[in-house]
Amino acid sequence: MEVSFSNLSQSTNSEIPRKAIVAATIPKGSNNAVMLVASSSTSRWLKGSEKDVRSTIESFQAIPAPKTSLKLRAKDRNPLGTL
Repeated sequence: MEVSFSNLSQSTNSEIPRKAIVAATIPKGSNNAVMLVASSSTSRWLKGSEKDVRSTIESFQAIPAPKTSLKLRAKDRNPLGTL
């Protein structure tokens, strides 16, 4: 998916136009999507960074991590601690 947007520069308080390409995939055996966003300012995009961005996006792949026999310890996510 190709998108165009602007971000606000903190130093000059002006909008800087950007172009981006978004790639998403769902690795085999997973229910979660993995996304890669590659972007450039519009001026650099027109000067040739589009080629690099497209090359990066085309090479994107996500594969599942190897299975492990390590055990996970549950983390206490209660902000008040264990009740």
